[in-house]
Amino acid sequence: MASQAFPDISTTTRLANGTTYNYVFIEPKDNKPFILFLHGFPSSSYDWRHQIHFFQKTGYGVIAPDLLGYGGTDKPSALEAYTLKVMSDEIAGILDHHHIKHVLAVGHDWYATPSRRSERIAVYVFLDVGYRAPNPKFDVDALNKMTEEQFGYPFLGYWHFFNAPDSAKIMTEELDTSVALIYPADPKVFRDHLCPLGATREFYEKRMSGPLPAWISPSEIATYRSIFSAENGGFRGGLNWYKAQMGQVNAADEKNLPPERNQIPSPALLVTCAKDYVAVAAMQEEWTRPFARDLEVESLDCGHWVQLEKAREVNEILKKFFDKHQGSVAVGKL
Repeated sequence: MASQAFPDISTTTRLANGTTYNYVFIEPKDNKPFILFLHGFPSSSYDWRHQIHFFQKTGYGVIAPDLLGYGGTDKPSALEAYTLKVMSDEIAGILDHHHIKHVLAVGHDWYATPSRRSERIAVYVFLDVGYRAPNPKFDVDALNKMTEEQFGYPFLGYWHFFNAPDSAKIMTEELDTSVALIYPADPKVFRDHLCPLGATREFYEKRMSGPLPAWISPSEIATYRSIFSAENGGFRGGLNWYKAQMGQVNAADEKNLPPERNQIPSPALLVTCAKDYVAVAAMQEEWTRPFARDLEVESLDCGHWVQLEKAREVNEILKKFFDKHQGSVAVGKL
């Protein structure tokens, strides 16, 4: 959580709708714009640590929230709080609070989706997971059937476990097992134990384990364990994103979104991960390109946690892209 991992550069704001967000906030220097870092699951602002410190030194402003359900931000139990529209509006509310017109935005994993809704984003970067156009009829079983036919295995089998009533309790109580599943040294763990139907529950029932990757230290894992401890709410809030999506709480908003809003009107960058067996690189570009008129694509030889495993390369790619486009960002206050 931001207040724990970054006590000197974090703040807390209560928004107009009553929701409280905890986030890293660093003012820019030399008239540079803000970069908005939006994490995925199961994560927090802490997983942007390498980018926060790097871009602070380069003079960019930084906003890195613990998103709804995570870290030091509120964790409502009602699934209606986790609609993509509501959460996007809340991020805009943070920008309003600081009188910021536009930002450069980086989304990893889940937050590649709701970030599409904000007119305040001048430049988009999608890490690992690409853009998906609004779809009022989200059907995880249809997606699993399609990917199994194309690739030989379903991509999203774990969604059914995440949607189960006991998933948060299991993942929080079996934190050692959660760490082994979420941060595996071998990226194929995702393919073998996340993707197949029933495999994730079996992983927990057997309390499977494995070595940590070289790119994450024991002290970093200790911080992660603290962020997702039972005392800090465990995994319940993050899993509510999946439960809300599978519960079709986004359907009305997606249906009413004008077709022109499907497009990404600004320059965009997609960074794919060659060893992510869930967000398969070829599919991410195939899904993104029809909706992005000005798209650049980079690929890195890594698994899901690209901003951690390839921190130096990601920072260099982001800086080059942002330096190229920062002139298009209105840096004045609202």
